[in-house]
Amino acid sequence: MRESGSRHPLRAPGVLAIVVVCFVLLLSVTLSHSDDLVLTRVRILVPQSTAALPFLLMARERSIPGVDLQVDFFLNHAQALALLLRGETDFLLSGTSQGWENRLDGSPIVMIDTGVWGISSLVGRDASLGSFARLKGKRLALPFPGSPLDFQSRALLAFDKIDPDRDLTISYGPFPQSVQRLLAGQLDAVALPEPLATAVVKKNGLTRLFQYTRAWARLTGGDGRSPQVSLFGTEGFSRDHAQTIGAIVTAWSEASRTVTAEPSDAASRFSAALGADQGILEEAARNTLLDVPSMAENRTRVLAYYQMVVRYLPAGQRPLDEQFFLTH
Repeated sequence: MRESGSRHPLRAPGVLAIVVVCFVLLLSVTLSHSDDLVLTRVRILVPQSTAALPFLLMARERSIPGVDLQVDFFLNHAQALALLLRGETDFLLSGTSQGWENRLDGSPIVMIDTGVWGISSLVGRDASLGSFARLKGKRLALPFPGSPLDFQSRALLAFDKIDPDRDLTISYGPFPQSVQRLLAGQLDAVALPEPLATAVVKKNGLTRLFQYTRAWARLTGGDGRSPQVSLFGTEGFSRDHAQTIGAIVTAWSEASRTVTAEPSDAASRFSAALGADQGILEEAARNTLLDVPSMAENRTRVLAYYQMVVRYLPAGQRPLDEQFFLTH
């Protein structure tokens, strides 16, 4: 699926056509002297989740002057990252930790900003399992070892004095497989992102035990935000297109506020694109914490979060360099 803000070329007869052509030539000369505005088409790869809603809105509304925003979905992060590094896409909206892992492995990827600070819930059949503290002795499913839900869940379990390797059984598998195991009584709880979490609650009679934002707020003393989905580019592209990036971040922030304020409108406009029922998508949007802070605040928050979870990362405690973050 593609959302694009492309416009059809103007047509003018006779003398007017000559005037239009001259104007276009003059405009192109002006743009050629700008390191940013010469780039009129920008491609962004996004996941098919509620995180994509602001970008779909930006493309539909053509909200970035001088920029034709092309938004495409990706299904595989590794393939999407390869497209980014080869220059076949300009930006990638993906998991925050997947970006920093690629950076730590030597990739020239940089983080532009973060737009999703809560998107997952713990889902189960027994409503009494309303906190990580009550998962002792239970069976929990997570997507894969080292995934964002894995290390964040381990940090939250440890906060409640539960040893994630001894005090409960953690298994790994794709989300659909884990949901089927939960329905079959082989699991007690599954961590799921939106809109899947809302979908299985509505369609399969399961219970949303709690949102990760609520659990994380207990750990931090009140702030439930944790960086979940961020926008990435490459060092070279980001350096050469600072003005375009600034415009994108500004529009992204505004679109995020619009989706948060009007989730029903966003759901009605983009449910087909995301392959979700409109009512489910609306509730899923309400359960997604969208916010685009300043780049400087983003760096501070992501680094603080990294320090809180680094001990649970598969690769261990490697320092995350400051050049990973854009701050202009």
